[in-house]
Amino acid sequence: MLLKFTMKYIFLIFSLLLFSCKKNDTDCCLPPVETNPTISIDALSLAEGNTGTTAFNFTIKLNKASSKTVSVKVTTKNGTAAAPKDFTSLDNTITISPGETTAKVTVSVVADEFKEADEDFQLMLSEPTNASIETAIGAAFIMNDDTKFEVVENGYTTPNSYAGMNLVWADEFNGTSLNAENWNYDVGDGCPNCGWGNNELQYYTAGENLYFQSGKMIIEARKENKNGKSYTSTRLTSMNKKSFKFGRIDFRAKIPSGQGIWPAFWMLGDNFPTAGWPACGEIDILEVLGQQPSKIYSTIHFKSGNTSARVEKSLVTATSLADEFHVYSMIWEKDKIKTMVDEKTIAEFDPSQVSATYPFNEKFFFIMNIAVGGNWPGSPNATTYFPQFMMVDYIRVFQ
Repeated sequence: MLLKFTMKYIFLIFSLLLFSCKKNDTDCCLPPVETNPTISIDALSLAEGNTGTTAFNFTIKLNKASSKTVSVKVTTKNGTAAAPKDFTSLDNTITISPGETTAKVTVSVVADEFKEADEDFQLMLSEPTNASIETAIGAAFIMNDDTKFEVVENGYTTPNSYAGMNLVWADEFNGTSLNAENWNYDVGDGCPNCGWGNNELQYYTAGENLYFQSGKMIIEARKENKNGKSYTSTRLTSMNKKSFKFGRIDFRAKIPSGQGIWPAFWMLGDNFPTAGWPACGEIDILEVLGQQPSKIYSTIHFKSGNTSARVEKSLVTATSLADEFHVYSMIWEKDKIKTMVDEKTIAEFDPSQVSATYPFNEKFFFIMNIAVGGNWPGSPNATTYFPQFMMVDYIRVFQ
């Protein structure tokens, strides 16, 4: 009888336990199911350095530890920085041991001493094992921290003399500072004609963006805040110092490129302070929109009635004008203007194209600058890298 009673209670307890397990299998009868972690990589921004290589140490992270070994393939991808010139490429599989949550991956970035635009590349994650990818791309930003300029003597050049002409003035920019007998700084944002009449975005400084090295004058456009503007640059004029009427003008320069970047070498009439623009006349020997670096514009501006008018012409070159030095020239005679790049004709202008008084038979002065943004080039975007440079080798005037 006692045995029968005991067996009944054992059966009852077993039934209760079985019923309880069915209600909550995970808590009672089965081990918890382990879910795979997610894997990610952060962006990294470091100074490039000046010698040797700089280690860019990326951290690959799991959102939680795992009891399994996690692996993932890691590869570099070129951006504006490219392997092997700027960094050592990588194509490896890395592992994270059980219980660990991080792993380090090092990319060696090539350091140098030359100023250049900031650059970027990417570290890509793929083919994970025992994990899923949450963030597949680690952006790497190489911040330039150099003070010297890399001046490569390539490209077109012109002679020091021409038959039947004399060299009447030149600036070869061989010194260490701007020649104040030749040049003025235009400073500011153009106000009260703010944005210099074109809704430009830069603030022009008085020497902060100008350098001299290896017989070159270098204008630098930077992305930085100054007096309410987001960019700085330099604009030089020879007004009231050097002006000319007729002759041949040679301007040798290496220009910048990029969306919203607007390098120019141009002239205004000496009567600009009294007659104003456009009555004084404007001759644009060189204008390039940075997003179209193989297209050069030459334009004349003048007053027609109560408004401004212009004649604009252009030339498309086989390669980017930003790749090397070119010589931008003007042959200027009475009632005739011809502009050229490396002796190839860009444009020809004469009074028949001007629907008003032809103002281009008078003395004009020089202007050179890098503008940033404006109605014509548009604003810089994510593809535009700073700083940008225009390197000027010489300006020569023959008559």
